[in-house]
Amino acid sequence: MNIAVYISGHGFGHLAQMAPVLNQMHQIRPECRFLIRCALPQAELRARLNFDFEVDDEPVDIGVIQKSAIEEDREGSIALMRHWTATMADRIERETAVLRRFKPAVVISNISPLAFPAARALGVPGIGLATLDWFTIYSHWLNADDPVITVLKKAYEMCDLLLTPPMAMDMQVFPRRQTIPLIAAHPACGRVPPFTRTRKHVALVIFGGSNQPAFDIQALAAMGGWQFLIPSAPDGAPENVTAISFAPGSMAVDLMPFIDLVVCKPGYGILAECWRTGTPVAWVERPDFPEFPMLKGWLGDVFPSCGMSRRDFGRGTWLPALNGALASQRKFPELQEDGACVAANRVLSCLKG
Repeated sequence: MNIAVYISGHGFGHLAQMAPVLNQMHQIRPECRFLIRCALPQAELRARLNFDFEVDDEPVDIGVIQKSAIEEDREGSIALMRHWTATMADRIERETAVLRRFKPAVVISNISPLAFPAARALGVPGIGLATLDWFTIYSHWLNADDPVITVLKKAYEMCDLLLTPPMAMDMQVFPRRQTIPLIAAHPACGRVPPFTRTRKHVALVIFGGSNQPAFDIQALAAMGGWQFLIPSAPDGAPENVTAISFAPGSMAVDLMPFIDLVVCKPGYGILAECWRTGTPVAWVERPDFPEFPMLKGWLGDVFPSCGMSRRDFGRGTWLPALNGALASQRKFPELQEDGACVAANRVLSCLKG
């Protein structure tokens, strides 16, 4: 059986959702062949997927242009999306040709709109898995009769079923939707953390696949009780900053059992992994992104967390958010079922034979 998979290259959150599902699918049906349509670096794909697969790395969507992990370029994003959707018919024709050669039994997308019309053209199921989509994002920025919105709506309406984990936006453009439990990677077992604890508290500072926003790293020296683990921290950083790197096959979630808190932007991938490991969150506001108000609700009402403004983050005045997250009395909801298993079995139920 052949399975075609579309994964957005907009940050790492889409891959973070999809990878555990694909690993489960391969474990259940190891004879299946996978074609991954994704523009993310292959090293990132292979760090999260534990089986062999084919890759076509031509971009499958636009997403949103990021000035940094916490600041979007709205006007630039709209202009690029206009250009991209103006050639949607040609793009769908290209995808249909790719899939016709691969002969998939099912197509899964998170959350490229190209996948569903191509799957429909081949007469195979087109399944979505996502907590956001580009129609819903751009609908916050554009009028309902805008050509961009019209094109995206038509493509997403061809999705046969959308699977939505917790922390999903209200994506009513999809005709059929099914909620599933949380999908998140598990930390690797038995690994020794690649750092030595030097302070009472340890925070991992990580911002996913987008550009890390600028901040005054020297200001962190004032928080002497904290050790900050920062990927590729520069030379000359304060003594309480530890530069870290991730070896092939390792991920941020592998560090979470050994730390006290994560400093991050609100995004599905990192929040799901904090939920999985019970790690408190000190988060930085992201007010330009339409997903943020929904995630802010989860952070403020459900998760042990505390936020800070972009101004405070940039100045390095993090201590109120760090202390607030540690002091929070909220608890992550208990996880019952594994959403990756639920999603994998739901997708595989579409296969014949």
